[in-house]
Amino acid sequence: MNHLLRPRKLIGCPRLSYMALVLILLFVSAPAMAEQLLVQSGQVIELAESKSTAENNQSVTKQIEFPKIEVEIGLSAGYREDEFDWNIAGNSNGNNPNILSELTWDDLQIFQFGVRAKTVIGRGFYLRGKFDYGWILDGDNQDSDFAGDDRTLEWSRSNNSADDDDVLDASLGIGYQFRLAKDKCKVTPLVGYSYHEQNLTLTDGVQTVSEPALAPPGVTPLPLGPFAGLNSKYEAEWKGPWVGLDVSVRPTEKLTMMATFEYHWADYEAKANWNLRTDLDHPKSFTHDADGEGVVASLGLAYAVIKKCSLNLSFNYQDWSTDPGTDKIFFADGTTAKTRLNEVNWESYAVMLGVSYRF
Repeated sequence: MNHLLRPRKLIGCPRLSYMALVLILLFVSAPAMAEQLLVQSGQVIELAESKSTAENNQSVTKQIEFPKIEVEIGLSAGYREDEFDWNIAGNSNGNNPNILSELTWDDLQIFQFGVRAKTVIGRGFYLRGKFDYGWILDGDNQDSDFAGDDRTLEWSRSNNSADDDDVLDASLGIGYQFRLAKDKCKVTPLVGYSYHEQNLTLTDGVQTVSEPALAPPGVTPLPLGPFAGLNSKYEAEWKGPWVGLDVSVRPTEKLTMMATFEYHWADYEAKANWNLRTDLDHPKSFTHDADGEGVVASLGLAYAVIKKCSLNLSFNYQDWSTDPGTDKIFFADGTTAKTRLNEVNWESYAVMLGVSYRF
């Protein structure tokens, strides 16, 4: 809403009273005096008009127009599914073997709740924030160990449940909005910062591969079948800056189509508690550290049910990975060791239904 400060009233001028007096005397004086006074009054009128105009111009310059502020807040809920994996090598050089151990999480089924907020100030300044939190309802995990390169000579494998814990995503972006085609198309370049978590728990373990002859010296894999007490945790974080683009197109008065794209640079950190490993420290058994990158994209529709309220449907996609990094192991006797973290991969998609309101 535009707010204008009212112009100040013109300050009263003594010369205007003098001019009125002159005009009265004009009509009662002798013709000679009237002629002289007319000349004087003309000068007074000119001066008064000049001052009035100056004061009016000054008041106009003091008018302040506040920028229009548009705020939109949205709530949504929906289904999300994630895939997550990482693997390490036998040493810091990336060999002996090149893949020593690999963990994969498949079909992580998540119920997700989200909050969105967007502010546009004036004709361009744009601020966007979002927060998503999800509860993991179901999922599968596989933990494999190898004695040979390229995932050969597998000597241990367990298949476990991953139907507990949670995920979290938060992001903030700032940009400038360009409005095209009489505001029917809006394009906004953005920069921002984001933070993401995957908190994963392994339970209900079942040993499905057990080859003692292939295991390293001094290590004996669990026998085949279910084993009790598994409650291991792996907690991952991705955080860093991003650049992106928001685009919206309004083909009708009620329907708006939206798309977003973001490219992220990430600092990846994770810590784990392998609760059944008596040779490892607890609650921190090992950590991961690497540089990564990611792509975040979404497509959506908004339908205005009333003037300021819309129903929203969106499809969200994320694809993240890391460069080689470091796996640091903490042993129960207080010593540590390092090996190469080969890679971490995370892929996610979500379908969300929600409602938004514009203030």
